[in-house]
Amino acid sequence: MISQSAWRRRHVVPAAKEAGLVPDGTKVFRLFGGNGDCALVEFHPHRIDLRREVFFARVSIVPAPQRAWAHRQHWDQARDKAPDASEAMLHWDLIPPAGVALDPTADMPARGNWAYGPDMDPDVCAGELLAMLREHTFPQMRRFLDRDVLNAEMKARSSGFRHRRPPGWAEVLLNVDRVPPAALEATLAGVEMDYPVADEFIAWARAFPVQEATGR
Repeated sequence: MISQSAWRRRHVVPAAKEAGLVPDGTKVFRLFGGNGDCALVEFHPHRIDLRREVFFARVSIVPAPQRAWAHRQHWDQARDKAPDASEAMLHWDLIPPAGVALDPTADMPARGNWAYGPDMDPDVCAGELLAMLREHTFPQMRRFLDRDVLNAEMKARSSGFRHRRPPGWAEVLLNVDRVPPAALEATLAGVEMDYPVADEFIAWARAFPVQEATGR
């Protein structure tokens, strides 16, 4: 049975490159936008069934200011590293069609497990995954690199997505490097305050343009 790394190299890497994504090995593929923003899709092997190759796939949207806030204590060192899923503002899993799902009757998160093996053709699994990537996932990744689109989703809180910042915080992060400091104040006035570090976040956002200008 073909290994997952070889399977991804055969099927996923060419499709990702064709769509403009940058491979990092065969597990992580990044799509870079303006202002240092990034969308990435990762493949995670899941050793749950020795008869089959099982994995799940997750998309993460990582705006640069979100990374800067997450690494605020050492952003000058972290900023040159490749974005990763731990820094995401928004993410979602790719849910396989029933025919290539390890257990199509399972609840989430187990419902997100893709599989191929002796009774589940690897090429069929690849075809289903590539169709999803090309028709839905890659366009959606590109769409969420538009910060206005991402901001609208962070407010809408659509089902199927995991939102890792409250709406007010997301709006600040998506505008902190796009608007003059004075224009940011109205947004800061709407920031949710029922978080332990809310005051720190507001102070950080007000100082962010200066920090970026000085490289600190």
